Amino acid sequence: MPSIEINLGAEGVRTFPLKSHETIVGRNHFCDLLIDSNGVSRRHSRIFSRGDDHFVEDLNSINGTYLNRERVHEPTKLRDGDMIHFYRVSGVFRINGVPDKSAEVGHEIGFEPNIPLESHTPANVIRTNTTTVPQGSSISGKVEQRLQAVLKVVGSLGRSLNLEEVLANILDGLFDVFSQSRRGNIWLVDDADSVPVLRDTKQTGSQTLCSDSLGPLKMSIADDVIVQRQAILSVDELDDDHSESIFDFRLRSSICAPLLGPHDEILGAICIDSDDGDRPFSEADLDVLTSVSAVAGQAVEYARQHERLLDNAIKYAIEKERRRRAEEKLEVAESVQQTLYPASRPAISGFDIAGAAYPTEEGCGDYFDFIPLPDGRLAVAVGDVSGHGLGAALYMVQTRSYIRAYVAQGLGVEQVLTRVNRQLCADMQGGTFVTLFLGILDPETRQLSWSSAGHPGFRVNANNDCDEVRATNLVLSLMDDLEYEACTLQLEPGDVLILPTDGIYETASVDHELFGRKRMLDCVTTNRHLSSEEMIVALAEACQEFAGENPINDDVTCVLIKVE
Repeated sequence: MPSIEINLGAEGVRTFPLKSHETIVGRNHFCDLLIDSNGVSRRHSRIFSRGDDHFVEDLNSINGTYLNRERVHEPTKLRDGDMIHFYRVSGVFRINGVPDKSAEVGHEIGFEPNIPLESHTPANVIRTNTTTVPQGSSISGKVEQRLQAVLKVVGSLGRSLNLEEVLANILDGLFDVFSQSRRGNIWLVDDADSVPVLRDTKQTGSQTLCSDSLGPLKMSIADDVIVQRQAILSVDELDDDHSESIFDFRLRSSICAPLLGPHDEILGAICIDSDDGDRPFSEADLDVLTSVSAVAGQAVEYARQHERLLDNAIKYAIEKERRRRAEEKLEVAESVQQTLYPASRPAISGFDIAGAAYPTEEGCGDYFDFIPLPDGRLAVAVGDVSGHGLGAALYMVQTRSYIRAYVAQGLGVEQVLTRVNRQLCADMQGGTFVTLFLGILDPETRQLSWSSAGHPGFRVNANNDCDEVRATNLVLSLMDDLEYEACTLQLEPGDVLILPTDGIYETASVDHELFGRKRMLDCVTTNRHLSSEEMIVALAEACQEFAGENPINDDVTCVLIKVE
């Protein structure tokens, strides 16, 4: 009767008669020949007869059936003395059931598996430091061929500074080195949060990243490699029923090595997977991958630096273009605003009147205006919107339009400010306010009817005595129910009326000392022999000289009326 002699290791060799036409071998208790060994599938293989011949057939086991150290892919005829491996468990087929002498001592010399799987380690996962010299190799006899392939990989890394191309070249080269590769992944540590991110992947065949043969991709192995800075070889020897590998389903073997940068910083990891049971990865393969990854890490870091430089250059170009367009718009806004200031000085007999504004930014929140009235009088306005820049400039334009509209209606200065205040309270955002001095000059009587919303003026007489034209009420856009009052100022020959904004007397030096009202008035009295226009220029230059290297942070504006 035909039989098969199974080597059970420490239990010795046992003979199992093949009594029926079909014998199912596997780990399931319903099998005819039960082999309870890790790596043997539930229904691993079958031995059956056809006439007087016997055949062995693999039943799609995960780890394979081998006949005389060759993997069985189709039913294969058995001959007396043939050695069968049910993965690691070996047996000898006997046609007549009588062992020969070699079978009697087979436990010592004949039944140890000698197939390409013998480089496997008993454990599912082994960890090897990158400096460890691997013992044994599945690439023995091919060292020169592998060396040439490795050199090819290394040589390809210098061809591009594009990160995506570098990563693709690494995987292409590794697939040439490890022909059994089914899937390759490169994980890079994100600079922002130090989390590994899958940056490139490659695989053979039509499988997806969640293929049945390799299982859905997980990050655990890459995390281990990156955290421990160690290469990992994983060999899954479990059956098709249950898996404890680093992937969810049936992974045969994988190798993973860290990517280290020029300064030994961790950049990520390279992982290569295979489901080829004939050629699982070995420690020697891991050593090859580690050698490649050491060079690949340098190329990856240079490519990343190049990528950062390109990103920064692009951002700089975008920002530069954005600023250019913004500056153009601001220049347009500034030019439009300049057209809103009086184009020329008023020509009124007996008076020398001038005004000027010196903005600190593209937009100016200060305001001055000369509005001729039909009866020969002249409305003079000076104002200051809180803050400065473009926002203040827009509020200034809005204030100017209201003042001009109400002055044109022939209203008195107190009525104009009362109505302008109500409009601004409805329009302006909370916290924004306007100081304003509004006067109407009658050249015939030299009288100035005026009202002030928190904005002072100053008069210097012919004897250089100075007095303040104090504000009569609160600033605009504070409370909408304010009623403003009008006052009258009688001007005399030799008087100089100064209507400044606070940017003049609040100019600060490098020692944080303010220019002050006294210096402002002293500058006026010193230069009173000049025209009003020249006096304003002298005042602005005095402020700039006083500030020195300290930037002037507020707009400087002034209207000056000299009585001849």
